[in-house]
Amino acid sequence: METWKRNLYMLWVGNFFCTAGFSMIVPFLPLYVQELGIHDEKQAALWSAMIFGINHVMVALVAPFWGKISDKYGKKLTMIRSGIGLTIVIVCMGLIHTPVQLLLLRAVFGIMAGFSTSSVALIAIETPKNEVGRALGTLQTGQVTGQLLGPLLGGLMAVWVGMRNSFFLTGLFILIATLLALFGVKETRSYEKFRFSRLSLQMKINLKREKKQANKIILFEIVKQSPVVLIMFLSTFLISTSFQSISPIISLYVKSMHIQHHVELIAGCIFASSALGTVLSAPYFGKLGDRYGHLTILLGCLLLISLLYIPQANISNPWLLMLIRFFTGLCVGGLIPSISSMLRQLMPSNIQGSVFAYNASSNSLGNVSGALFGGVVASNFGIPIVFYSIASLYVIHFLFLILQYRRIEKALTKTQNDV
Repeated sequence: METWKRNLYMLWVGNFFCTAGFSMIVPFLPLYVQELGIHDEKQAALWSAMIFGINHVMVALVAPFWGKISDKYGKKLTMIRSGIGLTIVIVCMGLIHTPVQLLLLRAVFGIMAGFSTSSVALIAIETPKNEVGRALGTLQTGQVTGQLLGPLLGGLMAVWVGMRNSFFLTGLFILIATLLALFGVKETRSYEKFRFSRLSLQMKINLKREKKQANKIILFEIVKQSPVVLIMFLSTFLISTSFQSISPIISLYVKSMHIQHHVELIAGCIFASSALGTVLSAPYFGKLGDRYGHLTILLGCLLLISLLYIPQANISNPWLLMLIRFFTGLCVGGLIPSISSMLRQLMPSNIQGSVFAYNASSNSLGNVSGALFGGVVASNFGIPIVFYSIASLYVIHFLFLILQYRRIEKALTKTQNDV
């Protein structure tokens, strides 16, 4: 079996376990906060929001640094570093006794992140150019499948073994992903070998100075190579903002439809329908992008999603909402793989770890911004306005890329000719 295919299969399974582990603990985080002593509902909601958000903030801050490390020492090493760190942090979450401890651990969790980002960078680099779109689309199905099944597994484990023990199971999932990366993934490119050494005082001073300057230097190098990459980062930010604006309020929207029983189950099915659509379509859209151009696929999917969001604002039947969310999920499968494939085309391999790390930072900032935006709009103007707002955001995003179409195509063509 070709090395890139073996890597893809191993990292598909690894990403499934990793994202399933991440999403397993999300459904009962507010309940866990209450178990830690915050019994007032409003205070528990506030603590839950901070605990959820701090992770994404830390990812956005440190991802460029880890990206630079992965460019120097290899993506595999970065995945192993991340996996070991995340496993330890998750297990510690099951041993704490105060919400402050949980908040601090979630911050460390964000600092240790990087498994999924490095796996995307590794697949983008190791895969032949004519297969990149399909490979990244396939890899995304592993992530989405984990996101789809993770909350269900987390809810079941919380009932069967308790919330604290669920953290230990989550740690096991991430450890499995780490072992798959350690023993199943092979990099064909050569990287500098990482060595532990005793740092002198001068070296420590230089390291601190490098850390302060690292983000500025890395971003300058990336933009200098191809200014168009900033458009891709902005696209990732807008897409993740749109996702997170809707996700936290789906359950409330279902409840507003006067459903008497099994609201949580129906809301879970609506989440699952969207994820299922993405799982089915991502490899197909990736293959189409390899053939007809990833920018064309991105534009088409953005336009379709903007149209699909409009009717969702005035639906009173949860099953109809589930159907439309499924079609929305089908279109979502053409977004992230298209951006990842274009980033791979635009940038040389020696800085692609940093490129995907900055893209992960854009995604994390979008997650935080989207959750805040959706909550503020829903509380002040109502849930339907959130759907209209997101539809408008997708239209603006579509028009922005249309205006930049020639610039992006020119940059993509130039990098292909240079290779």
